[in-house]
Amino acid sequence: MRIAVFVENRNGVGLTARIMGAAGAGEHTFLPVTADLDGDVGRWIDEEAASRLGGRRVHNLFREGEALTHAQFLEETGPRISEFARSESVDRLILFNDRSQRGSRVADALSGTLPVVLVQDGHLDFHYKKLGPGLRDQNWYYGSSGPAAVCVWGPATAHHLLYRTADADPVVHVTGALGHSDDPDLVRAAHQPAPPAARPSREPLRIVLLDQPLGDQRKLPADQHREYLRTACEALAEFGEVSVKPHPSTLSGHLDWLGTLPGITVLDESTLLDAAGLEAFDLAVTFFSTTYLQTLRAGVPLVLFSPPPLNIVFPAVNHALLRNVGSVGELADVVGQLHRTGKFAGNNTGEPLTHFLAFHDDVAERILTVVEEAKVRAPRVDPGPGGTSPALAGTRAERALRAVRDQQAPPRSLAVVGLGFGYTTGVAIPVLTYTQALLAQSPVDVRYLDLSAYCRTEDVLDALGDTDVVLVNSLAPLWRSALGNELVDELVSAGRKVFLYAHETEHVMAYEAEHHTLRHKEMLRLLPRVRVLCVSSAQADMFRGLGVTAPVVVYNTVPQDSHRVRARPTPGGQPRIVMVGSMQDRKGLDLFSRVAELAHAKGLPWRFAWIGHRTPRIASSTLVSDRVAWMGALSRTRVREELAASDVFFLSSVDDPMPLSVVEAVQQRLRVITYGRVGSREVLDGVPGYRSFSEYTPQAAFDALRSVLAEQVSEDDYREVEELFDIPAFTARMTTALGLPGPGPARHPLSAASAESAETADGDGPENPRAVVPQQLRHLNEDFKRHVGAGNVEDALRVGTEILRRRQPVDVLIGMAELRAARGQAKEACRLLAAAAVAGGDRGRVWSEISRVAALLGPRGRAIRQLARRESVRAQVTHHSARLRKGD
Repeated sequence: MRIAVFVENRNGVGLTARIMGAAGAGEHTFLPVTADLDGDVGRWIDEEAASRLGGRRVHNLFREGEALTHAQFLEETGPRISEFARSESVDRLILFNDRSQRGSRVADALSGTLPVVLVQDGHLDFHYKKLGPGLRDQNWYYGSSGPAAVCVWGPATAHHLLYRTADADPVVHVTGALGHSDDPDLVRAAHQPAPPAARPSREPLRIVLLDQPLGDQRKLPADQHREYLRTACEALAEFGEVSVKPHPSTLSGHLDWLGTLPGITVLDESTLLDAAGLEAFDLAVTFFSTTYLQTLRAGVPLVLFSPPPLNIVFPAVNHALLRNVGSVGELADVVGQLHRTGKFAGNNTGEPLTHFLAFHDDVAERILTVVEEAKVRAPRVDPGPGGTSPALAGTRAERALRAVRDQQAPPRSLAVVGLGFGYTTGVAIPVLTYTQALLAQSPVDVRYLDLSAYCRTEDVLDALGDTDVVLVNSLAPLWRSALGNELVDELVSAGRKVFLYAHETEHVMAYEAEHHTLRHKEMLRLLPRVRVLCVSSAQADMFRGLGVTAPVVVYNTVPQDSHRVRARPTPGGQPRIVMVGSMQDRKGLDLFSRVAELAHAKGLPWRFAWIGHRTPRIASSTLVSDRVAWMGALSRTRVREELAASDVFFLSSVDDPMPLSVVEAVQQRLRVITYGRVGSREVLDGVPGYRSFSEYTPQAAFDALRSVLAEQVSEDDYREVEELFDIPAFTARMTTALGLPGPGPARHPLSAASAESAETADGDGPENPRAVVPQQLRHLNEDFKRHVGAGNVEDALRVGTEILRRRQPVDVLIGMAELRAARGQAKEACRLLAAAAVAGGDRGRVWSEISRVAALLGPRGRAIRQLARRESVRAQVTHHSARLRKGD
């Protein structure tokens, strides 16, 4: 087999060498090829090939110095790679990036003629603070060229490719990373990180800042990139010696600017700083980079710094040597603790490293197997703009009125706040489907904000700007994000329109109340102040019991396929029962298994299958039966095919508000059974083809299965349920509930009394803490004084709030009151001054400080200042009298 490998950089040559060194690679002929016009890239690749490929040259599709413009060069790349594949009789092509300028041309030219296998060559699992409906960072589109197969590092990338869009259907293989997943040193560092070597406290740190070409890549304006870099270097210099290692692709203008930074050592940008080179440093800092793998190998702590305006964010990895921060102040706090104590405060939240990087000792062999078995994929057919609402009917007068109304209604904006926006789970699917339909029929600006990409509430508020409506997607952000409750509190207090689209019911509420108790209590306090949208009537009743007035039931929706194969109307001799959902106890894993065992014990030829990835939320006592075909995670297209090949959809969940999988089963006309307390019952009860079981036992579920198999699905009733959840109907309900302009006149079902109560609810309450480095109180006091002295108000407030949660020292109370007063927050400042007045300490000095801060409050502080002056004089007289008596 003749296998071409398209390379664009030195790293691609190294990956090619590893694939060529795999067991069984000797049976194939490898043809490394590149495309370069100016000569620099080709020269670098030739140098690397000379040392890594045993003298084998990399064929360049272009001659150095050809008289072509850059646009002509890119236009010629596709035809030339096609000619190369034809003349060299290429059977397969390996590609490392299908979204680069060259790689995209190569992928488009060959994907329909021979198997193209895409192999991940760097970290791709980034988060984004803002996700618009338009173009996104090229990492988002990785794998969208329709390759025959994609080999990825870990489950995170696989999930992104499988669930990036509703119609995604790539062939994805989790093979691990060449040179990383099969490295014993990295495996050891990932699972059992060695503690950093003991070092004396307060000794200067050796710090390296690994710069990224943020300005050159247009991820930040050049002036902002340099300003944050300069500020970070100044903050780090307080704790030791700072070196800056520029990225190899950094342009000369930025390199010249780096040389102007005072007291900073600039390292050679072309030199690779590997694990051995990093061992010379005590700490590394970067924005986002695959270099975290090298710092883990070296055992060097790494801080991933995300300035507020930087949209792309490295995800939080739960590891002792990795820490995410969102401001220069937080960066200084982390480095300050390492300097004072020798201890690094790593992330205590986030995903494990194995979520992003699977570990195997035969990565090259796995990739080669994928290449050997790859087949050309059939070209995808654009189904057209299906799922959009048809043109609304009406008389000429009604249409004319609607046209005038649409012109008079100003375009509005909607911000959706959540934790992740992919098609992985049923939480994000309805809101993504809704916003895409909304954009197609209404002049609304839609923005998506992922709270997991933010470190400060202020940054989220800035991103929201003057957005008219804020929709919080599910309760998860209020439980699992340190910013969720504070953000909603700030928005409601400012009079913003805030809606909560809830997906949770009692089981989840009880679980989160136990595991996130404090945030759950804060969430309960906020609920009556927001407008809650529900997916079922039972859920709405639950929220009424929590103090929510007039919750609105909007149900939900799912994406519509251009064609959907329906299940057979009559079960065959071996009925197939299927479940779709992640493998976990809440989804009824044990019940499903025991029903399968019960059917087998009764000698019934029933076949059971479960589609969904395995999770760690499975108890040791849970039965995972061999009578069930555990199929793992499948693409949406494959799920449709499996549903069409089944007879009954058995939703075994003990708790589900309104499961989308049941809606999809209805669309394909499967018989359905669910537990009676699941939300599906309220819309399917009494429909032929549906059964529910009131007791959550294997026998009750078995009886329901047997009954539903004996009856025919009602086409009319199923169609009516399908219409309830179709995209136009859901879009109309949601748009009306949010008060946004839609294709027709908007109605506002929320009562005026409800709106008034939401706007006038008492917003007083303790402030929610922001992210603060966990450390001893004396170190927090030191950080507070440092931030106040440097004029870093936001960071001083952040650290001061954490101090006041533990104790209430007078100096911090006065300092926080002064900061609040300077911001015009008179009410908060008065509270802090009152706390200082009743605290201990030198009473004369305390009242003098209260008088000084009260002067900043204007007319409101005049009475406080007069009282403070009297109390200060009284304290001084009392103290003087006591000294005189003692002298007598």
